[in-house]
Amino acid sequence: MPWSVADVMSIRLEFVAEALGRRRPFVELCAQYGISEKTGYKWLARFRQQGPAGVADLGHRPRSCPHQTPTQQRELLAACRRAHPTWGARKLRSVLEGQYPELVWPAPSTITTLLHNEGLIRVRRRRRTLPDSLVTPRDRGVAQEPNALWTIDYKGQFRTRDGCWCYPLTVVDAASRFLLACVAHRAPNTSDVRAVLHECFHHFGVPTAMLSDNGPPFGAPHAPRGFSRLSLWLRTLGITPRFILPGHPQQNGRHERLHRTLKAEATKPPQSSLRAQQARFDTFRAEYNSVRPHEALGQTPPARVYHPSARTYRARPEPLVYPVHFLQRRVTSAGGFWWQHQDIYLSQAFAGHTVGLDPVSPTHYDVYFAEYLLGAVNLQHLRFTPLTQIPTSPINPV
Repeated sequence: MPWSVADVMSIRLEFVAEALGRRRPFVELCAQYGISEKTGYKWLARFRQQGPAGVADLGHRPRSCPHQTPTQQRELLAACRRAHPTWGARKLRSVLEGQYPELVWPAPSTITTLLHNEGLIRVRRRRRTLPDSLVTPRDRGVAQEPNALWTIDYKGQFRTRDGCWCYPLTVVDAASRFLLACVAHRAPNTSDVRAVLHECFHHFGVPTAMLSDNGPPFGAPHAPRGFSRLSLWLRTLGITPRFILPGHPQQNGRHERLHRTLKAEATKPPQSSLRAQQARFDTFRAEYNSVRPHEALGQTPPARVYHPSARTYRARPEPLVYPVHFLQRRVTSAGGFWWQHQDIYLSQAFAGHTVGLDPVSPTHYDVYFAEYLLGAVNLQHLRFTPLTQIPTSPINPV
């Protein structure tokens, strides 16, 4: 049967009384009670200082912790987290190291624990990841240097507090993660996207390629090679349009990750109007580019990595050049071109552009737009047959 706390206290007090009476040698007394001389002297010293309460069991918690994060660092971390409630431990640590280099900052794992204890962070459950054999396909939005590839997409729509729909259009440099544009639109349309890209090209130059999904206004799934009016315009500027595979947004994963940050920091709660929401996007873009550390860039803000393109923008692009043996036909506003007094339908997306016809046989001509093979014309039936209806890979020269 275990001893109760009262029994233990009474035995210790009995030992102290006998020790203070000095009727027997101290060593013999300690041996009788089954304790060491060190423990006996400790009980006596504590009894003389605190009375009977001194012989009670003390807590095992250490009185001090030399590795505990100082109060100043904890307060600065909490204040920075409140100012940036979506930033994680690494970003907070990077920013505070730059502001207070004289202080010693704890590891990111310790910062996460401190913020969790303060109720400023919620530890999320780790998501299950798929085996490599089930991951399809890899991120296409990868570039090694600024302006080699820009990515463009509309974030999911939401309503501002006045009831208007807001469709945020975002344009990002893939290498530096620099947010080139974040513009609130009432609905996706080609003219508004062109206006935004016109401003981007004017301020930052022209990229080598542009990656988007296949939906309008970026792509036209039922047009030859998936070309839309917007992607055709990009090609006339010397920009290679690229598409992700249909239904695979993870191929533009870096852009999708930006949208998650944009949603958390700039759309919740929504602003009072589209104009107010645009002001919020402008503030977010300035902070995202110049203040917010990016982990993939070594906790460096994108503005320190990005630089404008050396390729200048020409609002009036030069006409496409085809080989000398090609026949050239201009596509009408109805989407067709004339051949032997017959109107052969191609696609309205190509209206106003010139296509090249390559004679491959007496009865067939291959139809090209720039270096892209669109399909073939059968001279016997005077009908255009597209190469593909829905792109199964980013459009590339054939």
